[in-house]
Amino acid sequence: DGTAGVCTESTECPWFLETIVKNKRFADRVSCGFDGLNEVICCKQDRAQVTGVRSRLACTSVPDYEARLTFHIIDGEEAEDGEFPFMAALGYPSDEPVVNVSYRCGASLISPDFLLTAAHCIPMSDRPTVAILGTNNLAPGNHGTVIRLKAFFPHPEYRSNRNYHDIALVQLDRPIENEPDVNPICLHDDRQDLPEDTVLSAEGYGIIDLDRNQRSNQLMKVNLTTVAWHKCNQSFADANLLKNNRKLPQGIVETQYCATGVENNVTKMVGDTCQGDSGGPLQVLIDKKYRLVGVTSFGNGCGSNTPSVSTRVAAYIDWIESIVWA
Repeated sequence: DGTAGVCTESTECPWFLETIVKNKRFADRVSCGFDGLNEVICCKQDRAQVTGVRSRLACTSVPDYEARLTFHIIDGEEAEDGEFPFMAALGYPSDEPVVNVSYRCGASLISPDFLLTAAHCIPMSDRPTVAILGTNNLAPGNHGTVIRLKAFFPHPEYRSNRNYHDIALVQLDRPIENEPDVNPICLHDDRQDLPEDTVLSAEGYGIIDLDRNQRSNQLMKVNLTTVAWHKCNQSFADANLLKNNRKLPQGIVETQYCATGVENNVTKMVGDTCQGDSGGPLQVLIDKKYRLVGVTSFGNGCGSNTPSVSTRVAAYIDWIESIVWA
């Protein structure tokens, strides 16, 4: 079409990959020849940097999921079998006499061989060794795919004494494909907040009874709605949670995503993510596909009126793609 371009391998050209994602048309390309088996095409320079192209291309192979009407953790409900096929639990070495693995953090499968989780879930001194997928119950004897972990990629700007950039990639020991109830989740690449009336959901195996500090072997889910980051920041300030807070010296920032639940009229509890749900997904259903909006990072106690805070996935798409789809 007369646009300037540079001869580039087709698989390395963002414009071409974006064209495939949108309309599956190949005829628009101008071929420069071949480099071995790889076609070299004229790659348009004006679209040379398109954030999210590789993740959107991967999303096209993710099966559709039907919306669940049972959505209604703390004040959460049990997830149905196969409802969240991207959900993973990270297992850490344990000294308990009965079990040798303790599942303490969540994660999301985003490709056949990568999980996305919170950076604080993979400290150098206490890293998980396995992940389990394809099951809603962590009790011994339940089915599920257990796979060893190969490599860890905390975000380079993450610091353990701060709550910022709390995101990490975990590489599996082998690609996981054709396993029962296991599929990746798409990445939500729009950095704007979702409308406040949009229903998101979160799930995890965290604390479900505050009085007894009870954990759940059963995967629990909860509905949440978006709180704009500037409102979220004000909420933390109003609750006196920012003054002298060394972990949040800048307050709540745009690379974080806030969500809150609705108070239960009977229990007076607010739906929330909780301890043990760290690293787990905050997702939305759009066009029959779940899309990962956030990675659960922290909150002000369980069932609090203060929003829970996740790391905003869309803010880290370039970094994720540079490792997962390099």
